[in-house]
Amino acid sequence: MYYYLPSCQFTALLPDVSKKWKDWFAGPGHISGTGEEVTVAGCCRPTQKLLGEGDTVIALCQTCMAITREVSPKCRVISLYEYILSLPDFPWPDLHGEEMTVQDCFRARNDRPQQLAVRECLRRMNIVPVELEENFEKTMFDGAWLMNPVAERNLSIAPVYFNDIRENYARPLPEEEQKRLLAAHAAKYRTKRVLAYCNACLKGIKKGGADGVHLAQLLSENL
Repeated sequence: MYYYLPSCQFTALLPDVSKKWKDWFAGPGHISGTGEEVTVAGCCRPTQKLLGEGDTVIALCQTCMAITREVSPKCRVISLYEYILSLPDFPWPDLHGEEMTVQDCFRARNDRPQQLAVRECLRRMNIVPVELEENFEKTMFDGAWLMNPVAERNLSIAPVYFNDIRENYARPLPEEEQKRLLAAHAAKYRTKRVLAYCNACLKGIKKGGADGVHLAQLLSENL
């Protein structure tokens, strides 16, 4: 069975876009590329109780993916972007050759299928992806996510993954220092808009003063 995780964070960040995706998945006649129906789930935490061996989870949130991979290891987890590429008739928008910087996410640094799917989605929307020097597995950017303490509710549900983040990567910083570092990072961008595929990255891009846009927002234009 297929489950779509709409992401509480994404819904709070872009409520209208989130609703479009939920309505599209729940709409009459929508089936996956393998012919199976897709269930629109709620928060990823209680949804883990529904998941079984052989299920596929579609997600657009790096936290949702990390939790599902640890709590429900018998499930397949794919990004929304990989899923869309499996559909023969997705209504791709046309951005008319706009150049857009791709901001890779630290939590997706080892997820090459997701990273490649992001760039293929851009190409199908007629967007020219512009690469940063610190891209793919080299990125350490995650907005301000690594600049804040790891949430206790994440530690309690997926302790292996989030304890590693807390012990090895998270460095809580004061708000003003966060803004300074994010602004310094934003100075590296050379395009008008910056593409994020992570909620925290999008918030960090904007907090640094750049014009960020979420990939799921662009993809929803013709839904």
